[in-house]
Amino acid sequence: MRHLLLCGAALLLGTSALQADPKETPFNIMVGEASWLTDAETIAKAMDHESGLRIMPVLGRGSVQAVQDIQTFPTLDAALVTSDSLTYVKAQSLMDPNETPLTYISAVKQLPIVLISTRNIPNLTALAGKRIATGTADSASFASGELLMGAMEVPFLRVPAAQEGAVDALLAGQADAAFFVGLPSNIGKLNKNFRVLSLVLPKELSTTYQAAKLSSSDLPNLIPANAPVDTVGTELVLAASPAATSKDHMKALKAFTFELFRQGADNNTMLRADVPGWTRDGTAANLVKTMTANAAPDNPTITPTGATP
Repeated sequence: MRHLLLCGAALLLGTSALQADPKETPFNIMVGEASWLTDAETIAKAMDHESGLRIMPVLGRGSVQAVQDIQTFPTLDAALVTSDSLTYVKAQSLMDPNETPLTYISAVKQLPIVLISTRNIPNLTALAGKRIATGTADSASFASGELLMGAMEVPFLRVPAAQEGAVDALLAGQADAAFFVGLPSNIGKLNKNFRVLSLVLPKELSTTYQAAKLSSSDLPNLIPANAPVDTVGTELVLAASPAATSKDHMKALKAFTFELFRQGADNNTMLRADVPGWTRDGTAANLVKTMTANAAPDNPTITPTGATP
């Protein structure tokens, strides 16, 4: 399995993965969705060869599937997933409650949940019985759609198209609406024939999502100036494998976490951010305490004395 993961990383990042120092430890990060490959590549470029690690991003089959995979395969060290994917996996009993709980190292960025419909659909209620592109059952947008529409008690027909594919489905008339997690690269194709629907944070999901707003700067073709739209947001998180039982695995996870926090000290807002519904990995939690203790108001840096792996 580890051989397959390394081959997958080589395909993603080119021949550089084939030039790894045999003395380095491969650190495998499953990337839940293709749209997050850039985030994984940024991490890999910054941290490759640091602390004796070789960072190996591997493309997964969706955020929901990645949550399950990292729980199952000990050769996976971390995964980029949305925080609400864990809520969905638990709600659907797709995770063994007796397994070691999944933890997170850090939040990476905030992702708005965007619900776009055809212009003739004025609100969420009017979506009852309509076709909504939420992606396949292993995707981040599927989890978001199921959780939010379920909380609103609005039944709908699922269209297995996500992100860029969902934009195409709207334009082709194959869907009446679509859920997006973040903004797909081709969303600028949508015009005045479509609208952004407001999403109010359901009380029962207040520990999964946070209230957010979308403005014309986010979607100039769909939102007029000075007319922001309410929505909800999730977090893209770097989840840690709970199967870190071997000494080598624990050492690699600790080294990776230390290096991530050391290099990200100038952007510690996301590093220190709590993610509702998640428990932070122990090493990361200790580094957050160190950052908080050592940060001056005008110089929020990290000097993690004693935390070096």
